[in-house]
Amino acid sequence: MIKGILFDFDGTLANTIDLIVASFEYSCQKVLGLKPARKNIINTIGLPLVDAFIVLTNAPDKLEKLRAAYSLFNREHHDLMIEPIPGVKALLANLKKRGFKIAVVTSKKPPMLQRGLECLELSQYIDAQVTVLDTEFGKPHPAPVLLGCQRLGLKPQECICVGDSPYDMQSGRAAGTVTAAVKYTAFALDKVLLEGVPDFVIDEPEALLNLIEHLNRTEEDD
Repeated sequence: MIKGILFDFDGTLANTIDLIVASFEYSCQKVLGLKPARKNIINTIGLPLVDAFIVLTNAPDKLEKLRAAYSLFNREHHDLMIEPIPGVKALLANLKKRGFKIAVVTSKKPPMLQRGLECLELSQYIDAQVTVLDTEFGKPHPAPVLLGCQRLGLKPQECICVGDSPYDMQSGRAAGTVTAAVKYTAFALDKVLLEGVPDFVIDEPEALLNLIEHLNRTEEDD
C-alpha cells in the first residue's frame, strides 16, 4: 500500500532546467573558459553538484572555484528563472487531501530548496526534506531515499519515488521503493528508461494520483 511520495525537486516539482544550465555555463566559462554542451549538462542534473562538475569538466583541482561561481550565479538569478510546472501544485494539494505523506529528496542544499518551495508556494504540502547535506552519499545511492522514508515514518515498500532522472530511479530502486519517472522533463526519456529502469512512467503530474490509487486498489483486491 502506497502511503508516501518521495519527490525529486528540479525538473519534477519545479522547472529549474534553464536556471541550472545557465549556472553551469556561467561557472565553467568563468573558471575554465569553456561551455559544456546543454545536453551534457542536462544529463548530470540530479547528481550532487561536485559530482556533476567532475563529469562535465574533469578538473578536480578547480572544483571549489566552479562551485562558488555556480552558487553565485544561481542565487542571483533563482527567483527570476524558476518556473512552476503546470499541475504540480494541484497534485500536491490532492495528495495531502487524501492523507498521503510527501517528502522532497534532492541534491540541492537546504536554503535553495526552501527558497524554491517558497517561490512556487509549495512549502505547505511538504512533510519532510532530504538535501545533499543530510547523507554521506547522494543519488544514485539509496541513502537519500531511505532517509526520506525514515523521516516520513514509512517503510520503503510503502513509498513511491518520483523523479525525472535516472539517478532518481536508481536511488529509489536500490532503496526498495516503487519508482515512477516523469515525462515532462528535459532529460531524454530513453536515457531514463535505459539507465533508471522505472517501474512506471507518467505523462503529467495529475497522472501520479491515478497511478497510486490504481496500485492501492490492486493491492486491496489481492
